[in-house]
Amino acid sequence: MDGSYFFRLMRVCGFVLLPLLISGGGVAQPAATGVASSASAATADNVSARALHAEAAGYARLKYDEFKRAGVAYDPRLVQRVEQEQRELAAALAARLSKRKGLAGEELYYLGQLQYLAAQSAAAVETMRRFLRELPAQQQLEAREQARTARFVIALHTATSGALEEAELALADYLSHAAEAPASASAPRERYLVETALSDAYRQRRQQPERVIVHARAAFDAARQLVATTPAIVDMAARDEMLLRAAASLSDANLELKRTGEAIAALQDLRKLSVHLTSADLYRRASILLERIVPAVGLMTVPNDPLFAATHLAPEIKAEDWLGLKPTTLAALRGRVVLLDFWAIDCAPCRAALPHMKSWQEQYGKKGLTIIALTHYGSERTAPEQFSELKQFRRAWRLPFGFAVAAIADTARDYRVNTIPTAVLIDRRGVARYLSVGAKETDIAELEQMIERLINEPAN
Repeated sequence: MDGSYFFRLMRVCGFVLLPLLISGGGVAQPAATGVASSASAATADNVSARALHAEAAGYARLKYDEFKRAGVAYDPRLVQRVEQEQRELAAALAARLSKRKGLAGEELYYLGQLQYLAAQSAAAVETMRRFLRELPAQQQLEAREQARTARFVIALHTATSGALEEAELALADYLSHAAEAPASASAPRERYLVETALSDAYRQRRQQPERVIVHARAAFDAARQLVATTPAIVDMAARDEMLLRAAASLSDANLELKRTGEAIAALQDLRKLSVHLTSADLYRRASILLERIVPAVGLMTVPNDPLFAATHLAPEIKAEDWLGLKPTTLAALRGRVVLLDFWAIDCAPCRAALPHMKSWQEQYGKKGLTIIALTHYGSERTAPEQFSELKQFRRAWRLPFGFAVAAIADTARDYRVNTIPTAVLIDRRGVARYLSVGAKETDIAELEQMIERLINEPAN
């Protein structure tokens, strides 16, 4: 594997990567810096190793905050430039720090972190190994956390460099000491990165296909654990990309050994997870992969997953205007089955689904079903003009359910809706239980089956 593999892999779970770079116990806030050749690089001898690492680790975040305030549009070339500047800053600070006499303890740890951030992974591993060798037998909590991170750096480097036997030993060492460190949100992320790198390395060398599956399964489990234990995820697209990568890798590894059932199961698990996370885009992409293996996928139901139990309530509705329905919330509708239909008035497949929606509301409305058609205003005409058109449309189609209209597509973003029509079915507890993307006959039939199932379920 080439030296850039680590950074490509890190971007896959980029929504939680920055804490990895600044972890290590009570890291100080990064100092403001504008260019990679910052003042701290020139005066590193007067700054603690911890503060030097914090500056380098926080460089990219500070630059992106500057760009955001200045209204700079996203440009991948700009991202590459900032990442290169960050590596150069880390390398300069690491070079300064390495010249200090008598480096020991925490200074060694942060030197290793700086070297890894500078893409000097081999040097970082040697530094981290020295740090571990010199650790006292009785360690404080912070030192145990740093030791866990040091073992992670060693395991990830050996895995990405393709030294499989050494990487297996490093991973085993990391796992055997995991219980010594205090509970950390970084642990699932670290496990995901190492297991993914090992699975990729075995597959690239076409060696021991069983080990590909072992590590791919562990990577998917770690990704699920990471998502379940991360309370607030800002970058949902990166989250979904990580989960898709992990599940697809596990599915592909099983297909290579002609284990079709296991390959299908991995993607079914991903579809179930996408419902828990109310991510219509992840559901759609998982379904595409699944249908390449088995064209006719049966009704998918969601079991009570211990990782994603009823704490994952469906995101609330955000709307400015309501039509045929008083303003409401999902919390207020608790005790009823709710079908959210993301649609647009000029969407032909959306219109094709409306007669079914009408029939379901009439058939199941008195049994506890509430259908809400969700859309948002476009920019071509004024909101009052569009609202008037929606009003006429609803009257002409004699639709017995209400519309919720947003000024912007906030609710669609919360549900990761990138394709319409998308239907989200929410049970009486307020938990999303089913997603449907599209309006094919099979989609409609499955959705109706699930409506009937949830209508007949008790509220508790």
